[in-house]
Amino acid sequence: MIHSLPPLDALRAVTSAAVTGSFSATADALNVTHGAISRRITMVEQWAGTRLFERHGRGVRLTFEGELLVAQIEQAFAILEDSRPAKAGRRDIDVVRIGTVQSFARLWIIPHLAQLEGVPADLRIEAEIDDRYMTLSDARIAIRLGRGDWPDVVARRLFSEQLIPYATAAVAAEIDARDAAPDILKFPLIHDALESNWRLWLANENIAYERRPQDRTVPGYDLALMVAAGGHGIALVRAPYGQTFAEKLGLVPAASRSIEHPQAFYAITRPGTLHPAARRLLERIMLLAGRP
Repeated sequence: MIHSLPPLDALRAVTSAAVTGSFSATADALNVTHGAISRRITMVEQWAGTRLFERHGRGVRLTFEGELLVAQIEQAFAILEDSRPAKAGRRDIDVVRIGTVQSFARLWIIPHLAQLEGVPADLRIEAEIDDRYMTLSDARIAIRLGRGDWPDVVARRLFSEQLIPYATAAVAAEIDARDAAPDILKFPLIHDALESNWRLWLANENIAYERRPQDRTVPGYDLALMVAAGGHGIALVRAPYGQTFAEKLGLVPAASRSIEHPQAFYAITRPGTLHPAARRLLERIMLLAGRP
């Protein structure tokens, strides 16, 4: 067993492979050879005294011990990055990182960037697309969609959402607002990665929904709205989130009935004291979400 710490590039290879699920993809991402990645990961495994990855299909996935170690490595990287001093001779604006899904960054963070960073700016936001739950620190927060029951974090609900069918004006004109569901089913339904939202909305109309060949699934809420704006079907708007974007695309309500989304967006922080800049950002997020 090797007792000295592995080099940073070996630790980075482990965290990257945990994300990509592939040594080849990790090699491409880090611009090194497949053999170099294998050697670096082997080095960390020898130091840890255990296997970190196992074969899974055509790729790899973390073992239980690997999951534990990667969480600690990511936390250590976060602490190092957040504690990096400002360049000599200048006073840098504090940077706060937000981990979030891509659609929330596009539809909510970017449109509110000026209010969130302050006028004049007293902090800088760096959004990180967070599909694996970014490591939190006193200068890192996250926005997650769920039920708010994540362990070992502080979750603050941002806003409740109503699910409302939206379509182009031409499509909406063919739908009877008094009994919309049968007419809606004449058109393709557009799903935001999951089919559960449409299934819930139609169940409220006493319709048991099963996916049909004409229905579409796209990997992103904003993409679902853009597909609907092209006249390719009907999407569910999660009002108020995304409602302004939908209206800018020319979409209009295709039905008058709405149901409450079973999940919500939460601002997530780690327990304990936050960096003053992260605390300011959190206060601004809550204020803009209508929850001072």
